[in-house]
Amino acid sequence: MLAFYRNLAKLTRTASKLAGKKGTDLPGKVLRKVNDNVLTKLASDFDEIVFVTGTNGKTTTSNLIGHTLRSAGENFINNFEGANMLDGIISTFAIQGRNNTRLAIIEIDEGSIKRVMKYITPTKFVINNFFRDQIDRFGEIDTLIATIGEQLEGKKIQLILNSDDPFVTRLSKYGEDNIYFGIAKDAYQFSDFGISESKFCPNCGMELIYDHVHYSQLGFYHCSKCNFEHQNVKYEVTKATVEPFINMSINNGHAIETKLAGDYNIYNLLAAYSLLKELGLSEDKIAKGLGTYTPTNGRMQSISFANGSTVLLNLAKNPAGLNASLAIANSIKEEINYLLVLNDNGADGIDISWIWDTDFDILLGQNIKNIVCSGKRAKELALRLKYCGINANVVVNEAIPEAVAKLKSYNEKYAIAIPNYTALVETQRELEK
Repeated sequence: MLAFYRNLAKLTRTASKLAGKKGTDLPGKVLRKVNDNVLTKLASDFDEIVFVTGTNGKTTTSNLIGHTLRSAGENFINNFEGANMLDGIISTFAIQGRNNTRLAIIEIDEGSIKRVMKYITPTKFVINNFFRDQIDRFGEIDTLIATIGEQLEGKKIQLILNSDDPFVTRLSKYGEDNIYFGIAKDAYQFSDFGISESKFCPNCGMELIYDHVHYSQLGFYHCSKCNFEHQNVKYEVTKATVEPFINMSINNGHAIETKLAGDYNIYNLLAAYSLLKELGLSEDKIAKGLGTYTPTNGRMQSISFANGSTVLLNLAKNPAGLNASLAIANSIKEEINYLLVLNDNGADGIDISWIWDTDFDILLGQNIKNIVCSGKRAKELALRLKYCGINANVVVNEAIPEAVAKLKSYNEKYAIAIPNYTALVETQRELEK
């Protein structure tokens, strides 16, 4: 029967691609029509199923893990295309699964955990961070974390947790033999990424006392009233530089040199490293894999234009992510341009009020010549920029192809393109033309 499911999925994927679609979700949707319990069947022979989640960086972390395992010659499946909801995960198991495949690395949308865990339970769960995102779909962070906790409780899952984020540490009580990772206080000085999501104890509600803040709510903390605190970590970044690519040392000895820019990716690299170590991969194989990964999926992806300009493309879909993306250009001295793209489709969350929580004042210290605002809510972006008093030429063009053409008409050496979720694919396609 497994062979039937796999063949049906492959045929459906081929038909979807012939119709001009990606073919990542439709096979899963079709298989669910045949058997609602198909995911349980497809995953039954796997020894290790690893879930990877977090508001920001889960795709990059999952792809870092997948790339490293692939370069090491390991046999596994991985939804590297980012199809991280139920149908996409079913498609991954059906299309990539083989009779001798026993390891699955699955990026999972944090809002889909309850639905997916109705059918399968991971053996390990990597959780990187939680930020406010798509409130109309996920609810507030407390609601989301409570829902995830309900799914983890009593399942004996090993949790691999970012101890620097109190929202993540809050889930530690639901895991078994938990592993923690984090960044040392003096390892790296992050840019100011703006507001904290919360600095209150999730157990008793008292304000957390911070000994050090990396950015937002991430750092070293403890509660003055109860025993909630930053956990001792097994894997720690003890030194990091970003010039512009990340080089870092883990546990005062294991050097990782990468081709990944954006200092917030230090956490994604560390999360991937921690999981790979727990899977038993050697230091040499991990260093080689993480060191040769280059993004092609719109997460810190570098694209060259015919006129010699270079654009850095990075997805951002919430205040913390956009703050981090805006801070990328802080180290660029030359004049730069921006393309900001904002949609409000269902997958984005129709509430775009989060752009007013974003710290656009980050731009005031940068040498910006032009900013092109695009997408369905381009006008709101331009209004938000006006309120921060940015001294740059701001252009509004809702049509993404025309907005990208405008960006390409400029001659500055560098540009930063930041689309939100449903704007990413079209923006990437137009930039790569």
